[in-house]
Amino acid sequence: MYSTKTATTNNNEFNSLYMPVGINENITLKEVNVNKSTNGKDFLEIIFENENGQTATMTEWKNEKNMWIKTDEDLQKRDNQQFGRILQVIDAVKGGHNDFEGNSFLEMITWAKTCLTDGDSAAVRLKVTYDKNGFTQVSKNGIFVEPMGTEESQIKLWKNDLLERPIVD
Repeated sequence: MYSTKTATTNNNEFNSLYMPVGINENITLKEVNVNKSTNGKDFLEIIFENENGQTATMTEWKNEKNMWIKTDEDLQKRDNQQFGRILQVIDAVKGGHNDFEGNSFLEMITWAKTCLTDGDSAAVRLKVTYDKNGFTQVSKNGIFVEPMGTEESQIKLWKNDLLERPIVD
């Protein structure tokens, strides 16, 4: 039932559960998961959190050959870029990493989870953008995470970083 006598107006600021887009400071590592999707694909999920409890998620899936990745060399290049992104997080949060040689995606993401969950974690500066569907995500462009102690930030906002929510039909 609708009534002018019981209608309300909310004048409070909206507080999202998700971290705002842009470069966020004093971000901590909340959670790291190695999961399997409903269709059986392994993935790594890294969740960051700010002091307000808002989160941003970085998800990495196994690269596979497709219409954009045609050769073994293309696949290896994508794997190297992906592992570089993961190492960027480990280095920023943990201050470095040990050498690793692995033969499978699952082995690599399990190693990454172990690195990220062992011991203390440092606060970081983190770039958050929108994805093509209008959801926030940790950016994958350039340097996207660095320790808070970095004097002159190397994180840059690029023209292909979506900082405004796209209109999705």
